[in-house]
Amino acid sequence: MPRTDEVCVANRPDPLVFVGCYNRFDNLAHAPRGTPASHSIRVYRFHRATGTMTLLTVNNTLENPAFFRYHPLRNVLYACTEDITKDNLVAAFAVSPVSGELTHMVSRSAMGKSTCYLTVDVPAKHMLFCNYWDSVIGTMPMTPAGMLEEVSVKLEPPKRVVARDISDHLANRQSEPHAHAIVLDPFFGRVAFVPDLGEDNIKQHLYDEATGTLTPTCTIACGPEGVGAHGPRYICFHPTLNTVYVINELSSTVSVFEFNATIAETLEAGSSKSTLRLVQSISTIPSAFPGTLNTCGRICIDPSGRYVLVSNRGHDSIAVFAINSDTDACGEGGKLSVVSFTHTRGRTPRHFQFDPTGTTLLAANQDTDTITLFSFDAATGVLGFSGHVYDCPSPNFVCVAESHVDIRRQEGVP
Repeated sequence: MPRTDEVCVANRPDPLVFVGCYNRFDNLAHAPRGTPASHSIRVYRFHRATGTMTLLTVNNTLENPAFFRYHPLRNVLYACTEDITKDNLVAAFAVSPVSGELTHMVSRSAMGKSTCYLTVDVPAKHMLFCNYWDSVIGTMPMTPAGMLEEVSVKLEPPKRVVARDISDHLANRQSEPHAHAIVLDPFFGRVAFVPDLGEDNIKQHLYDEATGTLTPTCTIACGPEGVGAHGPRYICFHPTLNTVYVINELSSTVSVFEFNATIAETLEAGSSKSTLRLVQSISTIPSAFPGTLNTCGRICIDPSGRYVLVSNRGHDSIAVFAINSDTDACGEGGKLSVVSFTHTRGRTPRHFQFDPTGTTLLAANQDTDTITLFSFDAATGVLGFSGHVYDCPSPNFVCVAESHVDIRRQEGVP
């Protein structure tokens, strides 16, 4: 008889897809050119067999949900709001694996403006969050059931943000701190990295998972010096190599870093040692395309661990890079080489996501109100347009999640 967990995996329902949509434009740090959504969250079923989606439900609890995170053990979806005029929220929703229905559990203040990133720590005891507009970061405790508690740790930047509106921000965003993400190292879960688009660096913190405390240690240059503003946005770790990839929004480049695991494992409060060393910088757009016409969005590593993918907003493409897993003459591995650029069949691909198998990529084209689906060949790194296009007003984020559920208790899974 097969084990219970094997039965569950074999009969698990197809993944759910959660899409965040902007439903108000005048309170954002940028200017979307799509259609304001009547419902800010859409929930789809992704069908593995056909590579298609079915819309299950919509939800309008939050204004401008801009980033999602799914609990690693519970059917709980977390979403943060994006607004430069007031302190934003981090909300938790109970998710029905069968219907996709979202039930609002709680909303907590993120104690900062334009919340843009969420990270659940390894023991799932704290939610780490990042506010873009005023560069406030912090943590809030999580209960075993996935409920969020009030913020327990809050860090404000030494330099205050003075921008008051979009035009002021765009003119001064490189003279003020603007944290864009907060990511824990996946090896020890004790070093937190915060790419700061405004100050053009990566802030390194020591993280205590028992208390949720974040202690600043040093800042790290996000790219080569003397070549203009980079604007680091997101950071991702390779699953097996000691390699880290940073997407630079303004310079349209990927910075490749070697990660020093020894320093990370022994890092102490008061230390100024950096865990990252720059080994490569590579463009995300064709060499002749004007860099002033493009900014970068998401970066990720495909599930096979063989490719880095980046979205280009302006060039409106997904750039695919092959990862060299062998060390070169300098003893450095993980460097990138261009495989292809694929148009997303829409404008401003703010975000994209793979299905769990890594064979389908879903692209959210913010300014043409569409989600487009592509096949992905992990043997070659080639993206192929599937022909499937879904109307979706101002999509800004895509979260694909497998349900945590005992299928034997379910019936009628759509």
